[in-house]
Order: sequence, then structure tokens, then C-alpha cells
Amino acid sequence: LTQPISSIEGYLSMANGGYLGELNPKLSDALKAAAGRTKVMKGIIDDLLNVSHMTSGKFSLSLEPNDIAAIIQDEIKQAGQQAKQQGTEINYHQPAEEVKGLVCDGPKVRQVISNFIANAIQYTPKGHVDVYLDKKPTGIQVLVKDDGIGVPENQKSQLFQKFFRAENAKKERPSGNGIGLYVAKKVIEEHGGKIVFQSTQGHGSTFGFFLPFKPAGYSAPVKK
Repeated sequence: LTQPISSIEGYLSMANGGYLGELNPKLSDALKAAAGRTKVMKGIIDDLLNVSHMTSGKFSLSLEPNDIAAIIQDEIKQAGQQAKQQGTEINYHQPAEEVKGLVCDGPKVRQVISNFIANAIQYTPKGHVDVYLDKKPTGIQVLVKDDGIGVPENQKSQLFQKFFRAENAKKERPSGNGIGLYVAKKVIEEHGGKIVFQSTQGHGSTFGFFLPFKPAGYSAPVKK
């Protein structure tokens, strides 16, 4: 299902790189915006596929060492055009201690991070988004903090349910589908991790997760 989207991404990347001809700034910005929306579409498809796999009992993780810091920085870079359009400032806060070889399903964890960052930007127009990576004694913690619209107190308990969206979020972005947070929670819990969530309506939110260094049942691939 993602193959047509990947093809579009490829052509947009070539165009943005100047391989199809010289770009003026106006066209370059338009192509970058199109690339950003294409990434959002791909993310929605990935979320729908994950929900389908969860429902059918076919959801599984492909565990291997990943550079979580590189994944985060790449997702922040990818979100740059969206942040620019929203007038939102986004910053990455590096860990005090280097994080290496986190064992996880890289593409699925990347999608969780992408979802949190995209949501923070979307619901924080002309505000600030800060992304933190910290090394803990038994794992790593990723936090995405914003000073945006926040979540109403009486709707917090429903936020990670499938297809649920807070009322103020619906007004801000009517086109949302309400499955990103549901998938994020499932992905992190399947890793033996925990979701982190705090919010005050009108004063912003923190979405993040803790992942243990080695998920239960993991054994390193045998080198041949």
C-alpha cells in the first residue's frame, strides 16, 4: 500500500535536490510542503496497517539495535517544513550521556516519534516544541513538550483509545483520524515500555515514552 507513496516521495526528493532542473525559492518551498504532506499520508497508512495487524493478531516487532538519537534528529529535520508553516519553533535537547544501540523495532518507534512531533507542531501554532532524549539507568526516555492547546481534563482518560480525539483537537484539525496515539501506546507497550503523558488545557502537553534497553525475550541475532 505504501509503494505508490514511496514513489512520489522519491520524485519529490529528486526535484528538491535539483536533479530535475534548477529550483527557485517559491517552487522549492512548495515541493518541500508536498513532501511533508506525503510523509503524513504514509504515516496514516502505516498506522492503519498497524491497527489492522493488531486487530487480526498479526502484529509483531522486528527487534535490532538502533541509533535512537539519529532517528529523533531525522524526524525533527523532516518536520521542519511543517513547523515553518505553523510558525512553530522546534528544538532538540541532546542527552547528557550518549545513547547507543537501543534494541527496538526502528520503523515502528520512528513512527511513534513522528506522530508525537507532528501533533505537537500541529497543535502549537506560533509556539514552541522541545524534544528531549535522556538516558536512564534501565532504558531511555523520549519526551516531546509543547506550549500548545493542551487536552481537556475530562477527556484525558480517553485520549489513547482507538479513534478518539479531544474536542479542542477536532476544532484545530478536523481531518485527524484518532489512531496515531492508540498505535503509539500499543507499540511502546509491546516493547515492554511505558507511555508518558501530561497536559493542561491551554498550557501545552508532554507526550513521550520510556523504553528498556533490552525488551523481554530479546536475543541478539547470530552473526554468520
